[in-house]
Amino acid sequence: MVQAQRDAAWGEVARRLAHEIKNPLTPIQLSAERLEFKLADKLTESDRSILERATKTIVEQVGAMKTMVNEFSEYARAPVVNLALVDINDLVRDVLELYQPEHIQIVTDLCHQSTQVMGDAVMLRQVLHNLLQNAQDALDGVAKPVIEVRTDIQAQHVTLSVSDNGSGFPIEMMTRAFEPYVTSKPHGTGLGLAIVKKMIEEHKGQISLHNLNQQKKVSGAQVIVSLPLASEISSPSSSASKSKKTNNKSKKTSTVKSKRVTS
Repeated sequence: MVQAQRDAAWGEVARRLAHEIKNPLTPIQLSAERLEFKLADKLTESDRSILERATKTIVEQVGAMKTMVNEFSEYARAPVVNLALVDINDLVRDVLELYQPEHIQIVTDLCHQSTQVMGDAVMLRQVLHNLLQNAQDALDGVAKPVIEVRTDIQAQHVTLSVSDNGSGFPIEMMTRAFEPYVTSKPHGTGLGLAIVKKMIEEHKGQISLHNLNQQKKVSGAQVIVSLPLASEISSPSSSASKSKKTNNKSKKTSTVKSKRVTS
């Protein structure tokens, strides 16, 4: 109950911040670009270079703030879940096609059993994108960076884990990592994992994070998502079979009743 009230309060804060910040961003960007367009030809080469750098900085920072506003809005918005059968292995393969960083080795270990869940493909894709981006950010400065994506079946649940060999999660952050505005990134909003947790809970799943240890030292980070397996997969043949059995039962019942009436 307390957690629900806290989440609702954070959602309201995020909604208001998004509204207040968003309004002036576009005029700021357009004004900077217009100044450059109007003045560039009237300035000396050195002054023009200064103007171009300043305009570029403004546009980049406005872009960063727009991203932050979008994250605020995403966190504040109540998600609408469109459930359908989603194969987690297929989802992983599709998303990883977009992640081909030259300097990072991506290792996959996908289980051979069915990994179908009832889920919203768009949301689950966003979850995986977020976890992969976090892992990639954590590998800055690592000599031989590796990201491992693994799926497994445990207790009627599909588990999806994303691991990296970076510096791991700060100890002080471990118990609060899913709270809004908690981040270890210099320019992070702290909403990424909060949004991911919200989406996973909408799927009646769970998410946890861990530090990997090797020789009593932190050797990376791991995030594990657990989602219930699709309990029943209906197909035209099974539906037809069920319908046929039901009709046969109805016929047998009516025959028995008819005999009893006749006797």
